[in-house]
Amino acid sequence: MRLKLAGLALAVAAVGLCAPQSAAALKCSGYHYDTGGQPAAGKPNDPLFPRQWGLRQIHAPASWKYGTGKGVPIAIVDSGVDLFHPDLKGKIVRGTDLVKGGGSCAGPQDENGHGTHVAGIAAAKTNNGIGVAGTAPGAKIMPVRVLAADGTGDVSTAVAGIRWAANHGAKVINLSLGDTPLDQTNGTAASTERAVAYAWSKGAVIVAAAGNDVFPVCDSPAAARYAVCVAATDQRGLPAAYSNLPNNPNGGAIGLRAPGGDGGGILFCGYDGDIWSTIWPGDTVDNCGGISGYDTLVGTSMSAPFVSGTAALLAAKGLTNGQILQCLKTTSSNHGSFDPVFGYGIVDALAANRTCSRTTTLVYSPATGSTSPPPKTHRHKHHVRVSVRKTSREQLERTGKLHVTVRSDRKVTIELRALVKRGGKSVTGAKATVTLRRAGKRGKTLELSKKARKQLAKRGPVSVVVRYRAGSTSGTASPGN
Repeated sequence: MRLKLAGLALAVAAVGLCAPQSAAALKCSGYHYDTGGQPAAGKPNDPLFPRQWGLRQIHAPASWKYGTGKGVPIAIVDSGVDLFHPDLKGKIVRGTDLVKGGGSCAGPQDENGHGTHVAGIAAAKTNNGIGVAGTAPGAKIMPVRVLAADGTGDVSTAVAGIRWAANHGAKVINLSLGDTPLDQTNGTAASTERAVAYAWSKGAVIVAAAGNDVFPVCDSPAAARYAVCVAATDQRGLPAAYSNLPNNPNGGAIGLRAPGGDGGGILFCGYDGDIWSTIWPGDTVDNCGGISGYDTLVGTSMSAPFVSGTAALLAAKGLTNGQILQCLKTTSSNHGSFDPVFGYGIVDALAANRTCSRTTTLVYSPATGSTSPPPKTHRHKHHVRVSVRKTSREQLERTGKLHVTVRSDRKVTIELRALVKRGGKSVTGAKATVTLRRAGKRGKTLELSKKARKQLAKRGPVSVVVRYRAGSTSGTASPGN
């Protein structure tokens, strides 16, 4: 069983279609890191902070006067972390590399970029005049490498990573990875469930990405009983179109929302509607925004570390993991009420950090039954997933080809329509029908019309989406998710 990253912009690497660098070209250190520009006015003075709308959406900067998460280790169970990044310097504690055969670089050094991006959202150095700010500026980063350079990994390795982090003092464990109900095999969900329960028993808060499949429930391990399942919001604070809903049908802990991005960066580098953070400069696939060491990514992978950072703010005040979950549940935007679209709401770092203390906060205990049933309007007779291979605007303009993969858990006929959108108007670029005669997946290449490709050639913002319909099920997919 292979896990995938939960960030849309890395879906290509996650399925092995495009590794960041060949082993021969890869180098482990000595990269140039940009500062991101002149220091910003005021505090924090990180040059890219004005573009970090996600921190403002969860009111993180205003929360820091109540504590910054000082000294709390956040385990980033992912593709590793860039051990040489100046915006993470002095933040990294002992980690480990659990990928079989290791990597080209020693230790838990990131060779993909995803883990470094997640780490920066959670706890980048802040007010240091370079790069970005982190949700919990005082927290530490524990890199646990369980995903290879192509962004894939075995469930057994991720399980080992969760247990390693729990055994080595992680107070918060971030899991921006997972597999969908369609991808799971017998025993994989159970093994992650047991690992998450073990980490909980050791006192850790386990935060996991909901997934990017537009499913009405969380992927695994976010669906585990003791995990916090985090779905994505866009810049407006609305549910992101690609995100799963934060529902744990098997008695999961709690579901929340946090910033994940709009999705425009799938086609355009450095898109401010997505999430700015640190990135490994060797990641030539996604480090394309013109600022070496920083770029935007999108997905529930980015949402989870906002919650992990908020949890670290509370752990630094001495709250137990049960108290932290109770605090997150009651201080997020729904104020303790659950709804199936937002869960308990958008995490609010200010309300949590200001309100909760170890002497006044109750202890949360996950229920044995379902605490967050999926809404009936989102239930389908079968699951359909459509993904589009990541393609740059220039490549799409040149070739006109979109590579689509459809998956279903049973026989189905899926109608596809590619649209090029500009200025509120849409041009249909291609139509196709794909039939799966049994459960599985199938690829299809859509060739855009000349009229659609002309829209791509024009200057200014433009987006490409693929709409799909299978019976009563419908949705959209963009290049990269």
